[in-house]
Amino acid sequence: MRIFISHKKEDESVARRVMKVFESVGVDAYLDVLDNMLTNNGEELTKHIRQKLRECSEIIVILSSNTKHSWWVPFEIGMATEKEMSIVNYLVSDEILPEYLSYWPRLKCDQDVLKYVEIRKQFNKKVLYERSRGYFQKIDCGMTETERFYAELKKHL
Repeated sequence: MRIFISHKKEDESVARRVMKVFESVGVDAYLDVLDNMLTNNGEELTKHIRQKLRECSEIIVILSSNTKHSWWVPFEIGMATEKEMSIVNYLVSDEILPEYLSYWPRLKCDQDVLKYVEIRKQFNKKVLYERSRGYFQKIDCGMTETERFYAELKKHL
């Protein structure tokens, strides 16, 4: 499991805190803290973000009032959706989210991040067991593995 942390620059301190929580439990996470040279070249930045997303299996999106002014966070969400990555939101405050962002599980504190890691690890073990037994990917009312993970995580938040 490697997690891409998507955030608006103004939320960097929250993103760094979330990264430290992941590191504290041995989860590999990628946080882009870009220098000005790269951010001035749109093509280069796009290639960079796409490559980093390819290297990750999941994405956590730091959401705040700052996110509304971002072009890159929605781009990263779109890329993650296209790749069928698990997506989880981390709410900095009680923002009213666009409906399409409400679908994914919402974390609100460091304890929720720890719960996310715990549930993800348990779920991955369960999926490996099911695959070893030859179960189909779509079980439990036709839900995909990702949808099943979302349902499991939401039960514990």
